[in-house]
Amino acid sequence: MHLSTAMLSLNRTARTFVFSILALTAPYYLSGIGISAIYIALIIMVSGISSTIFVYGFSRLRIGEKPKLLVLSALFSSALFLLFMFHGITFYIAAIVLGGIPLSGRDFTHNQAVEQYSIGMNEGERRSKNFAFSIYNFGSYASAAIASASIFFFYDANIPVFYELCFFLSLLQFVSYGLVLIPVNIKRKVSGREQKVKNQDVSVLTWLFSIDSLGGGLVVTSMITLWFKIVYAATLSQIGFIFILVNIVTAISIILSSVISNRMGLVRTMVYTHLISNVFLVMIPIIHSFILGQIFLYLRQTTSQMDVPARDSFTNTLIPQDQRIQSNARFVMVRNFFQIPGPAIGGAILEFYPPLLFIVAGGSKIIYDLLFFGKYRKSAL
Repeated sequence: MHLSTAMLSLNRTARTFVFSILALTAPYYLSGIGISAIYIALIIMVSGISSTIFVYGFSRLRIGEKPKLLVLSALFSSALFLLFMFHGITFYIAAIVLGGIPLSGRDFTHNQAVEQYSIGMNEGERRSKNFAFSIYNFGSYASAAIASASIFFFYDANIPVFYELCFFLSLLQFVSYGLVLIPVNIKRKVSGREQKVKNQDVSVLTWLFSIDSLGGGLVVTSMITLWFKIVYAATLSQIGFIFILVNIVTAISIILSSVISNRMGLVRTMVYTHLISNVFLVMIPIIHSFILGQIFLYLRQTTSQMDVPARDSFTNTLIPQDQRIQSNARFVMVRNFFQIPGPAIGGAILEFYPPLLFIVAGGSKIIYDLLFFGKYRKSAL
């Protein structure tokens, strides 16, 4: 694996640790200063809008990709500095907007678009690319498990202490971006037919990913946390423990993804594993039991993210290399944008009938799986 690939994977690992801390603590920090569940959901939605604007804006900036990463990192660090130095709802929202930070717990940033492009360029051979994207995503979920463990073992600490730790990790990311090599994105001339085929794939994938994200927005980390808090009165320590197991299971499954995709192909890996996970997602609220709810959540995570490395490898193989940064940015932006209404809709569902949250989310994601397979089942990938 290329050194730059390893450094970019470490950057994402640090960034996901921060996002996980923020997603898990948001409902507790905000409720602690008197914010109700519906307004917490709206703040999560605002964070999605802000991060989507960041992805769109930075994808349009006509500067090099490395300067973009450095500017993004500087804003990220500034936002986290604001979070741990100042307290209250005004400073909290200002920090989220300044850094373009999503409270979903997921890394939907322009950083990801550039990193995926770089890894796709660094790792030319398909098996190497599949493995590299597995490592890239494994680090993400391993760090999320560490973030959950930190909350579980140190739940009695003040939440701003976690934010201070996140600030120092963001500084390391800034330094790392200064050292890493980003391949130059050279535009090449393409035929009209090739451009048309490329545009069709990007359009179809954009539409499909939007369906998946509509459901995903209902079950982002902070919304799952809020659901367990409302339905079972789960404490922050219990939530920390739940997400330790969630992220450990997910991290292991991410590593297995490259093995499965090498044997079964990228498309079938994406669809079969994702479909199984969504059946378990629907089962979470069926029986009103805190233990069974956790068990179905863990079962869901055994295959829930296996499609992610396969999807990264799929899009960064299917799309021509000179179009990948823009396409990756578009996919990130679309996934982020269509998750935005999820927390608001989810907040209303939680007020009306909480079990419906997972049923609606799982149902829409199953529709995505079937449509994706119908379109790409004959693909050679």
